[in-house]
Amino acid sequence: MARSDWAALQTDPAQEYVAHTELLRFDVEVYLPQLRRRHHIKAGQYVVRHYPLFPRYLLVRIGDVHRPSVRLARGVCRYRPVLADDDGRPWRAPDKVINTIRDIERRGGFDEILHKGDSVTVAYGVLATVRSVLTSDTATRTVELLTPLFGGAKATINASKIVHA
Repeated sequence: MARSDWAALQTDPAQEYVAHTELLRFDVEVYLPQLRRRHHIKAGQYVVRHYPLFPRYLLVRIGDVHRPSVRLARGVCRYRPVLADDDGRPWRAPDKVINTIRDIERRGGFDEILHKGDSVTVAYGVLATVRSVLTSDTATRTVELLTPLFGGAKATINASKIVHA
């Protein structure tokens, strides 16, 4: 079993951050992948909040799975805390996969910042100066914009090309 692999540790409902803090306090190497979402406070104002990418799960090094401090940490599920198969073998993720997830998270690849109804512009091209309204969520690769051209023309473009207005 490679010591650089990672295992999934199950937490109690909505206790990912508590378990993460506790495990760090016990000097356990732990990783909590997160995404960011934008929430409107009032008209024109919003706040960006962090959420776990995998609700109810943290990632710990495979060598730390059976440390007593892992079972003692607050927020960790007391009944079968380690995600494992029926034979008790822990689920494993190679270090390379976890590093890829870290890179995507660092670049904001999981973030949900733009939403339907937001005012946006296109980063470059013919529509770069036109202020448009997003008419579909950015969960897919392409999005629809409602432009003020020709009385309200719709445009379909790649989601990576739009920015906040």
